[in-house]
Amino acid sequence: MKEILIADDHPEVRDILTQRCQRLGLKVHSADNAMTALEIAERCRPDAIILDVNMPNGNGLSVCEMLSGHDQLRSTPVIILTANSSEEVVRRCHQLAAYYVPKHVELWSRIEPLLCEILDLNATASPETTSDMDSPSPASTTTDVLDQMFAILGVESGDQLIADEPSEREVKDDSVWVLSIEDDEDVALALKLRLQDLGVKTVHVSEGMAGYRNAFVNPPNAIILDYELPEGNGDYVLRRLKESPATSSIPVVVLTGRTEGFIERQMNSLGADAFFTKPFHWELLKQKLVTYLEPHAATVS
Repeated sequence: MKEILIADDHPEVRDILTQRCQRLGLKVHSADNAMTALEIAERCRPDAIILDVNMPNGNGLSVCEMLSGHDQLRSTPVIILTANSSEEVVRRCHQLAAYYVPKHVELWSRIEPLLCEILDLNATASPETTSDMDSPSPASTTTDVLDQMFAILGVESGDQLIADEPSEREVKDDSVWVLSIEDDEDVALALKLRLQDLGVKTVHVSEGMAGYRNAFVNPPNAIILDYELPEGNGDYVLRRLKESPATSSIPVVVLTGRTEGFIERQMNSLGADAFFTKPFHWELLKQKLVTYLEPHAATVS
């Protein structure tokens, strides 16, 4: 079994890359800082290495440079995975003969064929995990786990990299909380991580009616509602929420991978306070949520 080392200080990125590489039949080693990455590389001698640039205890380029001078590791293929698109970073990748891959909403569709090529995995990768780069299906572009994660964690458009710039207004109050009614566990996790940065607690429910019951029993400060859900779609849940005096005043933000215009019109007519299509701009969603949550927060920075 071929082995790969993934070094990234974002645990959610590292975990999802690990799952994807395992589905390609790779044994995965992981590290959250530069020194650990170098130690694992020297000990395990992986067949390929994915390195983030900005990590604790050094950076990926420094690790790559050390590997290039290592007798047993100098020929190991290295993929530099970074949100830094500066000319210096790109130039250093070329100098070190490393593959430069920007953190992008179509990240996995770029990494997977690269891994298949450098590790000769084309014959062993299953049809479910291999990407058709020339004609991706509409479903894959909206449901790909890693693409969703990066889109939700800050990508502003299909041509831009991940950005995590602090907002001037951020809710910082543990008493403020949001109910997330979302059946996609990865989307729910991404939302939870971002809301934690705002000091906002998230309660996650994966079924429509369970979400409504939770809101009725213990009203949240805001609700993030998916459109397609088991046990009650978003339109049904929103109608129930707005018809009940106990929940009618709770702001509801609708998220959906569906792009039909009638869905947005329908949800707006039912009382949605905001509507976003996945993948969406995190900064725009955050601005809406801060507006809804700010009056309930004890402190706002």
